[in-house]
Amino acid sequence: MAHMFTYIKPESMISAFNEQKDTVLKERSICVARLGDLAVNMSYVNDDAFTLSLEDLKYGTQYSGRVINVDVSDEKDAAEMVEGFLHRMQMIHDQEVLEMREHIWKWYGLKWLEEQGITLDEYLDNIMSNEELKDKIHWKSFEEYIASDYLNVADTMNLISEFALTEEENNIYSKFIASDIIELRQSHSFETLKKQFDHEDEVFENKKSFTFGVEVVADSREKAREKLQAILADEEDGDFYIIG
Repeated sequence: MAHMFTYIKPESMISAFNEQKDTVLKERSICVARLGDLAVNMSYVNDDAFTLSLEDLKYGTQYSGRVINVDVSDEKDAAEMVEGFLHRMQMIHDQEVLEMREHIWKWYGLKWLEEQGITLDEYLDNIMSNEELKDKIHWKSFEEYIASDYLNVADTMNLISEFALTEEENNIYSKFIASDIIELRQSHSFETLKKQFDHEDEVFENKKSFTFGVEVVADSREKAREKLQAILADEEDGDFYIIG
């Protein structure tokens, strides 16, 4: 998983521009921050203005750009723009990582079905009809899957080689999982996940539910619900459900 590198502090954009506008910036853009293939770049417009843009360096595409005129903007204005770009860059990167990861997980799902002798159509029919699969076989729990399958580099590499349609796709996903697995091992080890799920189970088991009947006088069901929601609006823990 890539980490964000910020080369120029958001609160120092205009100072950096004034220092570089007569030298480096007239020759090329300056990278303000980078996350994977995404980068926020500063580019020269003239001696009084520069642009900030969010770009995908791999594909040469630009997501958005803003012009900052140093005569009418201060460091606070520039910092707010930069923070907006950094936030959007993180969101785009996280979505890309999730899509890559989910794609590989779908391949693991297809592989699992194949090993169980279940076709994809059979599995989908089962889901739609709410019937049990043969011999009540179900995929392992998420935390077990992460710890034993996805985090095994050799197994995941072999899976990618089996399902990737082209050599380029193979290389892209192989490169991705090499960094992603390292990140997941550090923050989502089996022991960490097990402790998390055990804790959540313990909290859930220690909680009890009580049901009471409440009559609300109103002209309609919708207005009655609104009244009840208004009464419960100040409850901080929110551990209640309105049924009906």
